[in-house]
Parts: sequence; structure tokens; C-alpha cells
Amino acid sequence: MTLKSWLDNRWITAHTATLGEIEGLFAVVDRDLKDAAVPRLSDDWRLGIAYNAALQLATIALMAEGYRTGRERHHERALQSLAYTVKASTRTVDLLDLVRRKRNQANYEAAGATSAREAEELYKVVEELRSDVVRWLKKHHVGLCPSDVKA
Repeated sequence: MTLKSWLDNRWITAHTATLGEIEGLFAVVDRDLKDAAVPRLSDDWRLGIAYNAALQLATIALMAEGYRTGRERHHERALQSLAYTVKASTRTVDLLDLVRRKRNQANYEAAGATSAREAEELYKVVEELRSDVVRWLKKHHVGLCPSDVKA
């Protein structure tokens, strides 16, 4: 599969990103990474906040490539698109998909479903993903990389 085939299947739509949109999403990512590092929050919330940062990073990369997710399976497709945009590893994409499902359980079904180790592992993966997205933007979409964003 390719993003072009996703477009043909109507899983994503064409979109012309602006620097302002990307800057806004990086502000969300940075806020969420800061908040996910707060140790007094529950592990469930820390995981959910770090997950949101990952989702925004996936959205940044997809938008830079000229697309947005469709309405159906938005989170799943955004995260899976990382394999096509920034060439995220299978391990990273699989972990984010696992967390996507776990987050639903923690949010709606059972408190305490997340361990401190899981929350910390995701946090580290998302920090690394942020650096990867910044480097990728600087290489492939320099006009969409905010000047004040650091890898």
C-alpha cells in the first residue's frame, strides 16, 4: 500500500498544510509531552496524554505530505501512516496501535489498566518520534518546519 492507494480508497483526503497548522500541532505535542512527564498523574492519564502527542505527530507528517485522515478510523490510519511518511519502524507503529486500543480501555472501561512502565515506555517512544518528525520535516518539507522547533 501507499498513501496514493489510501487516497484512492478514500481513507485519506487531499490537504494543503500551512505552517500555522503545523506550528499549532507542535504546540499541542510539546504541551502533551510536558504534561505526560508529570509523575503525580495516573499512569492511565500519562499514557493517554503521550498517545495524543503521538497522534498529533502522525497528523503533522500526514499533512506535510498533502493529506488528512478521513472520518472513519481516524486514529488508526493516522498512526499507521507513520510507516509511509517518516518511515517509522514496525515496532513503533505496532506499539502505537496497541496503545490506541489500550487507551480506549483505560478511558472507558477500567481505571488502572496501565502500568508506570508502559506509560514511561510510550513517553520515550513519542519523544523519539518527535525528533524523527522534526528531522524528516527539515529534510523533506523545510517550508512546513517551524523555525523554533528543535529535534
